[in-house]
Amino acid sequence: MLTLQELKEITEIPGQRIKAPTAKNLRETGRAVAEKQLDNSTWITAYQNGYALYHVCGHSTVFPIHTCGAYLYVSSGISSYLPEQFFEKEPWYVRLVLEGEDRLDHNQREKEKERTVSYHAISEEWEALGNARENPLESLVERESRKEILRCLTERQKAAVSLCFFQQKSRKEAAKELGISSPAVSTILSQAARRLRKKYHSPNHAEREIAAV
Repeated sequence: MLTLQELKEITEIPGQRIKAPTAKNLRETGRAVAEKQLDNSTWITAYQNGYALYHVCGHSTVFPIHTCGAYLYVSSGISSYLPEQFFEKEPWYVRLVLEGEDRLDHNQREKEKERTVSYHAISEEWEALGNARENPLESLVERESRKEILRCLTERQKAAVSLCFFQQKSRKEAAKELGISSPAVSTILSQAARRLRKKYHSPNHAEREIAAV
């Protein structure tokens, strides 16, 4: 079993002034020294040049391996500090996955601040439901009851939509309540968006709206 300490010993330390490579560049030109497939849509790869690539459901982030040291874990308002030594003897990917999750969540929060609907893989679905500067589900709420909106969704989709849009919780908060990763929440929202698009953009529904006017 390759540990994090051993991984750091066999990988380079990127210079501070060197710009991090893109995910595409790493995959095409980087030399992978370790890779872990976590599930069908989640994997992490460590490269000789000292960078790691974390990928979840179409979302990717690149970060330096050697900056992954101590970690502050917050759950239900309680903080737990894990020193760098805690991870040194653990499998190499444990600390890197935590870093990748945090970076993907940070990227998502930055996009939400700009009030744009750009969830990477699910951007087209949301934009098809409404204006890109407007929360599509908020627009639907104005026209339909919550019960009507949720009726066409699966139980898991209902839970994610309710947490993220009706209760205004972040992806990370919703992920903790559902017991899944933040990117997995985005995947579920994507699936919900496609269902809603079929329902609210179908000819029959349009006819019902016209008839109701």
